[in-house]
Amino acid sequence: MKQSTEHVHPTTAMTTAANHTSNALLDRRPEARTFSVQDLLEVVASGRLRIPSFQRGLKWDRMDARLLLESLFRGYPVGTLLLWEAAAPAGEVRFGSLTLPAPQMPNALWVVDGQQRIVSLARTLLAADSDSDDFALYVDLDAADFVAPPAIGKRRADPSRWLPMTVVLDAEKLMQWLLDHAAAPGSRQRRDTAIQLGRRLREYEIPAYIVRSDDQAILRDIFNRINSAGKSLDDSDVFDALNGSRLQSRPATITQISSELEKLDFGRIEERILHRLLRVLLGLPVVESARSDPPRLTDKEAEQAYRLTAATASQIIQFLKSDAGIPHYDLLPYKQAFVTLGRFFQLHPQPSPRSRELLARWIWRGALNGAHQGDTVSTRKVLARILPESEERSVNGMLEMVSGKPSAIPDVADRFNFRFAASKLLALALFSLEPRDLVTGDRLAAGQLMSQVHSGHDSSPLVQIFPVRAGKAEEALQSAANRLIQPPHQRGVRRLLVGIDDSRLLLSHGISAAVRRALDDGDSAAFLKLRAEWMRPLVELFFARHARWDESDRPRIASLIVDDEEG
Repeated sequence: MKQSTEHVHPTTAMTTAANHTSNALLDRRPEARTFSVQDLLEVVASGRLRIPSFQRGLKWDRMDARLLLESLFRGYPVGTLLLWEAAAPAGEVRFGSLTLPAPQMPNALWVVDGQQRIVSLARTLLAADSDSDDFALYVDLDAADFVAPPAIGKRRADPSRWLPMTVVLDAEKLMQWLLDHAAAPGSRQRRDTAIQLGRRLREYEIPAYIVRSDDQAILRDIFNRINSAGKSLDDSDVFDALNGSRLQSRPATITQISSELEKLDFGRIEERILHRLLRVLLGLPVVESARSDPPRLTDKEAEQAYRLTAATASQIIQFLKSDAGIPHYDLLPYKQAFVTLGRFFQLHPQPSPRSRELLARWIWRGALNGAHQGDTVSTRKVLARILPESEERSVNGMLEMVSGKPSAIPDVADRFNFRFAASKLLALALFSLEPRDLVTGDRLAAGQLMSQVHSGHDSSPLVQIFPVRAGKAEEALQSAANRLIQPPHQRGVRRLLVGIDDSRLLLSHGISAAVRRALDDGDSAAFLKLRAEWMRPLVELFFARHARWDESDRPRIASLIVDDEEG
């Protein structure tokens, strides 16, 4: 009997993109039309526009959104949207900080191509707050330039200059903002720029095709053709598109796994790492070869693969936090070790306390000597050491791969850059001092503090004590000795330190009495030199305590005993 497609969920229909190419023809040509930006975002706000769960996660950032708005303002072409009209259940649609109710409807518009552009427009123009979204933008009305939210002081000093993009889409809101902020006679040029900007953005016409078809093969073919051109999907996106989104259970995508793991207060695991973990758990090579096709699984196989990946990742996180002493994903020096641990826990889900202790040594030794830094080849070599028949031999084989004691370890006087493993190791050493908040005196939890850190050039939880100014390149100012674990504060860390007399609180940040005296004297060079000298032995001891280079790595005694009655 031919299966009816009348009630097939649109996400299901498009997920098996690469299975085959359809030779069928559309019953009717796609509708070619245009949406003004204002009309398009009204569709978004109504909940009619939907993002299929197989769609790749957002790859754009604020800079991409800025370039898009700049193109719209200038009248440049920004590409064509491709939408599929089909039924949709009730739910919610999320665009960054923006969450919109989405009622059940028979004619929702599902985005096949154009997600990055639509989401960027929604986040910059529809957000409830002008500053809270990571895509938030303002317009410098003097330069007619799109910029990140200016400092509050700048806005207060010259309020008519900085126009938040969240008021531009609605002409009435824009006029009210101008009345409140730019009514003075001297602001006429700024008012004219704001009105012109609002009109050009609202009225810009974006071309779109709307496809209406119940033929799943045609929709799969369209999806495949669209996503095989231009910027290619990541391997994890392809896997989800082929296997995950047709599932009704959760997790049904690698993105969902990453989101659910955030509940463990370990940060967000990169989807590329989770995809590699999934491949290893399926017995596939760590990284997909350019000559091989992505695996296509049955519904049951896909459901089991996602669940296994989520469960194994959870076990790895618990091990890293409780046994290895690594409290957050961003503090893990080399991420590939996460994948390797997954294979071990898959084969040996309940390792002995001794094996867990030795695995923690493996983590730290490989981080300190750089063995975990390796490429796919070195990862394959470590995976080959993990044997299903012996937990102890597996651990021993892994330790042999990281046996070389380094001639030098990260030093507090070295240049600090949180993007590199050495600086992450130093950050872990500083967290081991159990630092306390300079304002409240409360102990600073790594997970909570890391969640407050925004991504960027330096997404470190360690803030500078003495500012590094342009043209001032002293090595000491660039070092970890000039860093301190503390949430950002408007007064600045140095001023906070000067007002503190609690010696235990200061020691939790590696500041001894002598170091404090140098700070009081305003001698930054002496402060950094003395702090580095005081912290160096503590850091060395911290690394030695975790790596335990000079201790025996023998397995537990029970594993060495052979039962005479076996056989």
